[in-house]
Amino acid sequence: QCPQLSGRGRDAFRSGVRVGGFSFSLIRRTEEKKKEKKKTLPGASLAKPLSDSVDAEGNTPPDPIVEVGAVLLKDFIYERIQRHVDGDAVVTREQLGAKELCDPNHKKLAQCLQQIGDELDGNLELQRMINDSALIPTKDVFFKVACQIFSDGRFNWGRVVALFYFACRLVIKALITEIPEIIRTIINWTIDYLRNNLINWIREQGGWEGICSYFRSSTLQTLGVFLAGVLTTVIVIRKM
Repeated sequence: QCPQLSGRGRDAFRSGVRVGGFSFSLIRRTEEKKKEKKKTLPGASLAKPLSDSVDAEGNTPPDPIVEVGAVLLKDFIYERIQRHVDGDAVVTREQLGAKELCDPNHKKLAQCLQQIGDELDGNLELQRMINDSALIPTKDVFFKVACQIFSDGRFNWGRVVALFYFACRLVIKALITEIPEIIRTIINWTIDYLRNNLINWIREQGGWEGICSYFRSSTLQTLGVFLAGVLTTVIVIRKM
């Protein structure tokens, strides 16, 4: 058992003098450091203020990359509808939850997306696959195609655009087959997939600006063949 300190020993402990050859000042400093550690929770200096991570209602603020992606997706779908659907199925930006683009960078990216969309529209094999009756606008079809696009775990802008394009064509199918109530749902599926599976990769690329570089440097015919292959796989699976 440890010996009890006498009154003199306790006084020495407080003053830090040597008693019996031992330095009590060292013990005192050690005890003080332990008390300091208890006062500061581990990682407290690294923790973000609550106001930076949640809003007044306790909700996590939206990710800027997801927000831009949603803006581009809705604008892309709106513009493609104007080209593919006749006047009997008028859709406003408000119905899609979209707004007129004001940011010059967003306008530039949107223009690149429309040019890619035009190229994919010209791929006859891809259009044949898209028009197959097995590709109906349902959640099962959407997620089967989305998962097949990224089934090998590889990411690039072509595949991200392919997801946008397929979502857009599902929306157009919904309009043509007179089930417009599912349009916003398809958009939400796409945004959810983006948030849950693609956001980290897009962030690593520095944001959405890489779309235009992809458009300038890639053979879009290859993208059309790739997406047609994905759709073929899903169609075969659904018909088995």
